[in-house]
Amino acid sequence: MSLNKNKTLMFEYVNQQLLFNGHSILSNPQVLNYTEPFFLYDLNLIQQRLNWINEWTNLGRLHFAMKSNYNEDILKLIQKNGCGVDVVSFGEIQLALKCGFKSKDILFSGVGKTKSEIHWAVQNQIYQINVESVSELKRVQDISNQLKLEINIGIRLNPEIDAKTHPNIATALIDSKFGLNISDLPEALNILKNSKYICFKALSFHIGSQVMDVNIFADAIEKIKPIYIDLQQKFKSLDRFDLGGGLGLDYTNHDLENDYENWQKLKAIYEQSLKEIKAVFLIEMGRFIVARSAVLVAQVQYIKKTQNTEIAILDVGMNNLMRPMLYQAYHQIFSLIMRHAQNQQKKYSVVGPLCESSDVFHKEILLSELRENDFVIIADVGAYAKSMSSNYNLQPIAKDYFF
Repeated sequence: MSLNKNKTLMFEYVNQQLLFNGHSILSNPQVLNYTEPFFLYDLNLIQQRLNWINEWTNLGRLHFAMKSNYNEDILKLIQKNGCGVDVVSFGEIQLALKCGFKSKDILFSGVGKTKSEIHWAVQNQIYQINVESVSELKRVQDISNQLKLEINIGIRLNPEIDAKTHPNIATALIDSKFGLNISDLPEALNILKNSKYICFKALSFHIGSQVMDVNIFADAIEKIKPIYIDLQQKFKSLDRFDLGGGLGLDYTNHDLENDYENWQKLKAIYEQSLKEIKAVFLIEMGRFIVARSAVLVAQVQYIKKTQNTEIAILDVGMNNLMRPMLYQAYHQIFSLIMRHAQNQQKKYSVVGPLCESSDVFHKEILLSELRENDFVIIADVGAYAKSMSSNYNLQPIAKDYFF
């Protein structure tokens, strides 16, 4: 697949008005009748990425990482594309079922699965539990013995490599709370050999989120691959290789061609590194599928001039988008009206209304001149924005709307 270069820029100004993937935001009914900040989605951007992923012909199945976005319309679209879902709580399981996923579509990850959650997973024969500690494996063994029901499990194994991402979203280091270390494997294998009802189906790894260097995935595969090949000789049931997710995005660049090329590089690594392995290959992407699909629409309440800067105070804060404060993550901001040429932009500090000094989206960003009551959008908020929202300061959680 090649992209039409004329249609790969997500944001552009036409007649001084900002377009998002070809859509006018200013003419959207929710802007015309604006009362509070809201998320605005283009589902076509999600479908496009699902099509990209399906270009990997050896892919067994994509399980969408539901923690990134739990909007029901998005989940239904993903389900209609034949994907499964990767969940980390019973609440996510319940919503997945409501949106049309079946038990056999559910891959259950997460480090703190409760007895009741595991009981439900075993009783309902889900696709796979990804076990993240020896203690959890023992709990799965006890519950499957009680129920006298077989359950498919994957062992999440840490490749113990640096994902070169923010420390808060790196998950494969030796002291991580996620997954088993390689040194834990002998004890886990001993449990599996003596388990009557546990079916060891998969070896899994997940190195972290927002990984930009795709070669790190190659390093992880090369470290886990010989272990997988060896275990296949010992466990005939082992026929799934779970490659996790984590492919990142350049939040400063909105040319979709770059995203597509990055996926193509990762696909080439998969095809080359895995060609001698006989397995069902699984991936669990979230951010890469949905991040680009939404913008957060907000209004400038005040322009405050201080000795050193101009502060644009928005009516949306970190209760609806925590990533810049939690991870020092970059999200581009655009004014919906371009009043001046790009070389005449002004520098602003853009902040939210919350009673927190950390409620700052950008300390310095160049924007077209802003005025009070202007509208702005914050880009790339389809992942880990709404799903991490709160009512802090009793501010409203922004609603979702679609073009």
